[in-house]
Amino acid sequence: MLKTMLNNGTKKGTLFILLFLCCIVALLVNLQSAKAKSIDQDEVVSQASVTSELNGSLMSLIDLGTKTTVSGSPLRIVLKWQGAISGYNDPSVEVAKLSARLGLTVPSGIDEDGHMTYRSAAVKPYGSRLSLFWSELEEGNSYVIVTLDTADLKDEASFQGLADEVSTNLEQSNIKAEWNASLQGIADQQGGPEGVLSQTEGSLKEQFKTVSEKENYKDVATVSRTYSIPDLKRSIVSGNHSVSAQIAVHQEDQNGTNRLTIGFPLITIEY
Repeated sequence: MLKTMLNNGTKKGTLFILLFLCCIVALLVNLQSAKAKSIDQDEVVSQASVTSELNGSLMSLIDLGTKTTVSGSPLRIVLKWQGAISGYNDPSVEVAKLSARLGLTVPSGIDEDGHMTYRSAAVKPYGSRLSLFWSELEEGNSYVIVTLDTADLKDEASFQGLADEVSTNLEQSNIKAEWNASLQGIADQQGGPEGVLSQTEGSLKEQFKTVSEKENYKDVATVSRTYSIPDLKRSIVSGNHSVSAQIAVHQEDQNGTNRLTIGFPLITIEY
């Protein structure tokens, strides 16, 4: 009888252990699932945050440019994304995927100084142009530049929508790209470049709470200043400063017209 009781006790103990292990496994599976879900949610939040940051800055840039340039004159905007991609096997496959997502034709690779490069471009609605430049730095590692530009902004919502699409497509392609935006037009104020820049700076200070000048440049026909603006979340290091915006005014020799250029966080086109 004692032996029967021991056998029953062993069976019950074994059953208890099995049930306990099942509970542990289920708990671990749930925790892993919750962790994966949390990571996915974090990635979505991160992507949404970057898109929101770009949208807010682009709207502020267009608003500032509209206020400080001649009404009805061409408003040029150049928006660039630059970033690295690594860990792939065949660059042509990755280029084809990104090109398809961007609505571009798949480019053929060209050997330039020992590096495979790929280029593609297309005209988008309302005169916008989208271009892709892909350069392989070394095996499994490349640098990508995507540019969205328009010589004259005709439809702000359309341009904004295209910018959102590019940001999303780069994220989906595992390219962590940094963006910068430049706007250019004819300044609504004429006279010396320094005076025009100061007037534009006044509009900048009306638009943002805190604007701190960090760097400046001046020659016979051009003046430029960079600024730290906490309200603009995107900033880069220039010299010894963290800057969020740059304004430049260049007076053309032929007719004395002042060309105004504004960049967030820096100007990346000729001014």
